[in-house]
Amino acid sequence: MIKLIDRYFIKEFIPPFFFSMFALTFILLMDQLFRLIDLFVRKGLPIDIVGQILIYTLPLIFSYTAPMAILVAMVMSFGRFTQDNEILALKTSGLTFFSIMKTPLIITFLFMTFLIFFNNYVLPESNHRVRNLMLDISRKRPAIRLPEGVFTKDFPGYTVYVGRKDERRSKLYDISIYDLKNGLMMTAPVGELKDFEDEGILQFILYNGELHQLTDDTKYQRTKFNKQTINMQVNTELIRKERKYRNENELDVNGLKSKIAITNQEIDKLKEDITKIGNDAIAKYTKGEIQNLDAARFKIEKKLNTIKGKMRKVSRYLIELNKKFSLAFACILFVIIGAPMGYLFKKAGIAGVLTGILLFSLYYILVLAGEEFADRRGFSPLWAMWLPNIILFGCGIYLFLVAEFEKSPFKKLFK
Repeated sequence: MIKLIDRYFIKEFIPPFFFSMFALTFILLMDQLFRLIDLFVRKGLPIDIVGQILIYTLPLIFSYTAPMAILVAMVMSFGRFTQDNEILALKTSGLTFFSIMKTPLIITFLFMTFLIFFNNYVLPESNHRVRNLMLDISRKRPAIRLPEGVFTKDFPGYTVYVGRKDERRSKLYDISIYDLKNGLMMTAPVGELKDFEDEGILQFILYNGELHQLTDDTKYQRTKFNKQTINMQVNTELIRKERKYRNENELDVNGLKSKIAITNQEIDKLKEDITKIGNDAIAKYTKGEIQNLDAARFKIEKKLNTIKGKMRKVSRYLIELNKKFSLAFACILFVIIGAPMGYLFKKAGIAGVLTGILLFSLYYILVLAGEEFADRRGFSPLWAMWLPNIILFGCGIYLFLVAEFEKSPFKKLFK
């Protein structure tokens, strides 16, 4: 009987799982699709390059939609079982709610193992490849990703700064262009950007700006202009390069552990330097060799700021390391919370989908909040990534006990 029930559950679980996964993946992919279509239609990138970006983006989306699909499928399948009184019939025949959940738990455990492998090997590699490809595209077509508020050196002989840009109208605001060859600096409050790909030229048109130039070592000249045009030669060929550097979401577990160890060693070395600087400065001050400790204080503050940056980097590595396991382990928790919720609230069909999406959205918000607190406010990365799971586990255990005993377990405590 148990094997028959197990086969029946698998038959009922698989369709909503794959439906949810494809539907949720498509929803999350919509934003990327619009951007990719823009790269193909308006920016003129080859369709095969756009397709590669799409393929490399899918693993990141899958890492989130797979656990979400499990939650939605559990709510839908157990909701339908309850609506058809199948759970009630099984419990009447002597089966406990836990024995009914045993098969989905085993299936999900196997899937969680696969997801840990996927998050550790496939996801970092796809993140690395898509970043490499976007960097190559940005070098081929600098107008695509001309950053705001950053000095860009992607144009030979020029350094460009753009405060703000309007891509739809090709408008630029708060522009500074340094002509390194002629020693000129051009600034303008507004300008235009034109991309002549066939000629390999990126054209900046500045309006109502100023031209600054040192004529010699002592004389400075400033000239106002109504319109100034600068043609920059750019490479229009897409050159694919492999870059060795990887950021935190492009590393596997071993890579993250190695980065953490190396960065911690650098922090220890900086602390030793601070101690040495302080001791040397105090010794010189007591001997009268220096009048004050301002220079030493400046050096120490500089190294302290470096330590803060490296500690933040370690925090990001730890966030990514814990997230590889916490997101995968959430699959088990979604079974614990999804099955009782489907049983208790009888949510099948579209209601089950919406309930599952709402629950996962709350979980995802908690994960994002944890990342933010760990990255910027010094919160423990371990707690930041696992606290949402702990909260989910507590809610799941409560709902499971209610489903198992058909009433709230806390009522017994107050009788």
